[in-house]
Formats: sequence, C-alpha cells, structure tokens
Amino acid sequence: MEKELYIKYVKDYIHLIALYLNKKEADIEVDDTELGFFYKLSSHHSLRALFYKVIIDTKLKVDPEKLKKFEEIYMMNIRKSILYDNERKILFDFLGENKIHYLPLKGIAIRELYPDKFTREFADNDILFASNDKAIKKFFVNRGYKVEDFRRSNHDVYMKEPSFNFEMHRDLFADREDNALSVAYFKNYIDKAPIKDGYEHYLKDEDFYLYFTAHTYKHFHVSGCGIRTLIDYYLFLKNKTLDWDYIEKELKKLDLVDFSKQISSLSSKAFNDEKLDDKEQETLLFIVSSGTYGTLENAVNKGVEEKGKFRYLMSRIFPPLEFYKGAYSWAYKHKILIPVAWFVRLFRIVFKSNKQARDELKAIKKSKASK
Repeated sequence: MEKELYIKYVKDYIHLIALYLNKKEADIEVDDTELGFFYKLSSHHSLRALFYKVIIDTKLKVDPEKLKKFEEIYMMNIRKSILYDNERKILFDFLGENKIHYLPLKGIAIRELYPDKFTREFADNDILFASNDKAIKKFFVNRGYKVEDFRRSNHDVYMKEPSFNFEMHRDLFADREDNALSVAYFKNYIDKAPIKDGYEHYLKDEDFYLYFTAHTYKHFHVSGCGIRTLIDYYLFLKNKTLDWDYIEKELKKLDLVDFSKQISSLSSKAFNDEKLDDKEQETLLFIVSSGTYGTLENAVNKGVEEKGKFRYLMSRIFPPLEFYKGAYSWAYKHKILIPVAWFVRLFRIVFKSNKQARDELKAIKKSKASK
C-alpha cells in the first residue's frame, strides 16, 4: 500500500474512533477496501469489538455482511468478559477468605470508563497480591489451570481453556537495571493502595495514572504500545479530575514528566480531532505499527541501537545479573551457579521456545539500527 493511502486510512480510523468516543455521527464514507484495512488494524490492536460499536453508534454505512465479522468478535468478547467476571469473583472470594491482600490492575479498572465496557478486549487479568503465592498456586491448580510460570519473574501465570489467563503479580515491575526507578518506586505498592472492601485494594486516581504511565513507558520504549493505550489515556483523563501538582511531583521521581506530557497530549489531540504536528504524527504512526503490546522487531531494534548487534545478542544469551533474581532465583542467591543457569536457559530456548528464539535471531539479522 502506498504511504499516502496508508496515512489517509489511519487518519480515517482514528477520526471514526474519535467520533464514537464523543458520541457523534460519521461524516465520511468508506469503501470495502478501507473497511478491510480497518478490520486488520483493529485485529492488530485488539479493537475489533470496539470498532463494531464505532460502526453502529456513528451510523457508518458499511456492507451488512462485512459488519458481521466485527459483530462476531463483539459478541465473543461479551461472553469472554462475563466468564472472566465470574472466574475473577471466585478468585477474589478465595483471596479474601485466606486474608490475602490484592489489587486488580490496569484493564480491569479502566474498562469501566469505556462507553461500553464489553468493547475493551483483553488477553489476561493482572492482579497484584501481597503474600502466600503457594496458596494461590494451589487454588489455580485445583481449578484446572496450567501453571505457565511460577517464581520466575515478578508475576506468576496461570492459564485455562477456553481463554482464561491470570497474571498474579508479587511486584509491579521486574527487577531489571533498565527498570530501576520504577522497581524502587512501586515496590510494595499495595501498601499505598486504600482498601475498597475486605482484602481488596484500589488505587487512587492519581496513583493509578502514575502506575499506568510507568507501565506504558516500559512498553513504549521497549517494543511499542498500541492505539488502545491511547484510548485508555483519553478516557481516563476525560473522566477524572486529578491533582496534577501531586502527579508532577511524583513523575519527577520516575523521570517520566516529558513522556507523560507526550502521551497524554497525543491521546487528547488524536481523539479530539486536533491537528498533529510532524513529531506527533510520527509517534502516532509508530504506535499504529506496534500493535496492542508492541512488536519483537521494535524491541530488537532498540537493543541493537543501544548496544550493537553482537553485544545485544550476547546480552540475550547471557542476561545481566538482575535477570536471574526473578527467573533463576537459586542462581541469583548462589552466584557460583549462574553458569548452570546459562545452560538451563539455552536448553529451554532450543527445545521449548525454538520458534521465538528463531524469530528474535531473524529480527537481529534484519535490524537496520544505526549502531
């Protein structure tokens, strides 16, 4: 697709979402080719359910047969959300009965700000907890979940068909050198969160903004973030009255003042249909290319840009010390065992994650980063 046409389609897509979020009717027409582009872009950004409501609520004229593809995802997301709500209630009841303090994170809270909460698609549920990960693991195993990760990082992962995926966080950020400010600032963050009911905590709006911005920054500067993140920002800022003096003071501690202004301004201008300057348009196109959670290519290019191909490759094969604290705690505790962890890691890469490793090697080879 020619660049000019691609940019036009992206602008039309953002414009229609802006109309939907501001309860206005469509003032443009789209043909089947452009609608096909919208479907692919929506898939890339987990926005098909939302774009179904965009079409319906803005009264955009489209072929009814083409509309069905969006409608199917919307109905599936309603079912998925209801199943998740029920499963999450069972989990929260268990945590409360076992006196385990917990804090629902990110999408669980922000979806309530959407015009229709069933339009916010999600891949997993993130929950911060204070203690007793063994009891939590036993709960999930007893309910038929597969343990994908346990004590290998800052969160444990439990999955079960048809689509359940819970990430149980003992810390909000992984203990890595490039995460140092966020790791230190958000350590034991649940202690700062007021209690909503029983053992369930919540974040005050200002603290939610700080965490959400730090989390977005991590994604944006490693592999990228998606259009859904911009929508989250827009709806949060539109619906909340915030203490910006407090937020600015805390952002300085995180060195995120500039990024906060950049991302919040972009979201506001994009969904208020304001003209973007060249730098903002470039950032928006980067976000559009990144998809919901960023791309492997973006992450590799960033690493190669900073270190060069050889040093980056070596850093992936032999990660820095902070990596072992979460993934191989036994090696971190007994440093003499780190070479053993290298062999364990290489074995897992070769025999358990071969495709992922091959994809990353290809991305390193193709990288055109300047260093």
